[in-house]
Amino acid sequence: MQRTPMGETALGRAEGAYAPPQPESMGLLLRAYDAMPEGILVVSPQGQICYYNQAYARLRHLAPDALLGHPLEDLDRRHRLRLFLRTGALPPEAPAAPERRRARETFLPIRDGDQLLGVMVLVTPANGRAENGRPHGVRRAVGPAGAEHSWPARYTFADIIGQSPALVHARELARQAAQGGSSVLLVGESGTGKELFAHAIHAASPRQRAPLVPVDCSAIPRELLEAELFGYAPGAFTGAAKEGKVGKFELAQGGTVFLDEIGEMPLEMQAKLLRVLQERQVTRVGGVTTLPVAFGVIAATNRDLESLVAQGRFRRDLLYRLDVIRLEVPPLRERPEDVPLLVEHYWGQKSRELGRGAQLSAEALRVLEGYSWPGNVREVLNVVERLLVSVSKAVIEPADLPPQFQQEELTQAPRFPSFHLPTVLAEAERRTLERALRQAQGSRIKAAQLVGVSRASFYRKLKEHGLLPSD
Repeated sequence: MQRTPMGETALGRAEGAYAPPQPESMGLLLRAYDAMPEGILVVSPQGQICYYNQAYARLRHLAPDALLGHPLEDLDRRHRLRLFLRTGALPPEAPAAPERRRARETFLPIRDGDQLLGVMVLVTPANGRAENGRPHGVRRAVGPAGAEHSWPARYTFADIIGQSPALVHARELARQAAQGGSSVLLVGESGTGKELFAHAIHAASPRQRAPLVPVDCSAIPRELLEAELFGYAPGAFTGAAKEGKVGKFELAQGGTVFLDEIGEMPLEMQAKLLRVLQERQVTRVGGVTTLPVAFGVIAATNRDLESLVAQGRFRRDLLYRLDVIRLEVPPLRERPEDVPLLVEHYWGQKSRELGRGAQLSAEALRVLEGYSWPGNVREVLNVVERLLVSVSKAVIEPADLPPQFQQEELTQAPRFPSFHLPTVLAEAERRTLERALRQAQGSRIKAAQLVGVSRASFYRKLKEHGLLPSD
C-alpha cells in the first residue's frame, strides 16, 4: 500500500523533520479534522509538533500554527507522550493533565509496518462537567511549561450600565473593536470603567475562549516587570525559581493582553514591548529560545499619552502601535443621566450582599444625580455601600449623605443666575454641546450624532452659543 500523504508531509519522512502540509493532497483531510469536536495533536517520533486541529488549539489556548515544528517541551514539559517517545511503552487511556480535567487523552501510534511515523493524541472533551468546582464557561490559561493561571473575562457589555449618548457611543465602538483584531487604547479618568470595557471587548471577541491576561504596569516593580512579561529561564538570576517561569505574553497565547496603566511603563520596557508587538516573538529572560506568540492587545490609561510623548516619557512609535482604535470612556459628570441607573444597579446588588433593606428617597437621589462624582463609577459603588452599612434608617434622606454631598450642594447652588427658564435651558444646552464636542474629540459630525440632531442644526446651535471659531 502506498504511504498516505500524512506519513510524508505532516509527520515528515524518516528523519522526522517538520514540513508543512501540502494543501493539494491534505486540504480536505485537514478541514475534516478541524471540524471534529475532539482535539487532535500529531507529534513526530523525534517529538516535534506536526499538527493540531482547531479543537485542540481551543482546549490548550493556542494560536493556529503557533507551535508547529516546535518540540513537545514547548507545549508541555511534563506531557505523558514524552515517556512513550523515549521508551515505546504506550500509556493507557487516561484523564488529561490537571489543567485539562474536562478531557480524556488517547494515544494512537501511526505506523507504516514496523516503522513509527508519529503519534496522534485524541483529546475528547467531557462536555458539561465542572472544572474543580468552577462553571463550565470559566477557562484556564496553561503556559507552555505547564504553569496554570485562571483569567476568565469577568464582565460583558451587559455589565456596562448607562444609556447616555456618550456611553452608548463608547459601547457601540467597543463592540465594533471586539470583532476586529486591531489594538484598542482605552482612555479615561480613574474609575470610569476602563477595565469593564477591556473585559467586555475580550468576551465579545473571537478570542473569548482563550485567556484575558491583565498586566498592571503601575503595580509591578520596575526591576521585575521584564520577568513578569517575558518570563525567565531556569537559573536566570539569583532567587529565580529553578523550573523557570512562564511570562504573561506566553500565557496570553491565542487570547488578549490587557496592559492597564500603560502610561506608567518605564521607557526601557516600552522598547521591548514594541519589539514583541512588531515581531510577535518573545525570549524569556536568561533564555535563548525564541517563542512565537499571538494575542490581541488592549491598553488603558488615565494619562495624556501625547503629552508624555512630547516630554520624552513615552515612545511615539509605541503609541502608534497601541492607538489603532481609541475609545474614550466618558467621566460620570458628563453623563449625569446615568447616575440613577448606576445607583439603582449597585443599590440592589449591595442590598442583597449585605442583607440590608434601606431605600433611597427621591430627594437624596436628586442630590446624588447633581453631584460631580470625581471618583466616577468607582465612587458610586463606594457611596452606595457606605450608606447601606452606616445608615440604619429605613429611608435615607439628603441629610444622611456623606459630607462631600452637602458641601457641593452649597457651593453649586448658584449654578444658574436665576430661575428664568430660558436662561437655564440655554446654559444647559451650551454645556451639552461642549460635552459632546469633547467626547467626539472635536469632530462636529460625531458630536451632532451624540446630541441626536442633524449636522445643520448642530452648526446653528454652535453659532448661537458662540462655540464656532471665528474665521
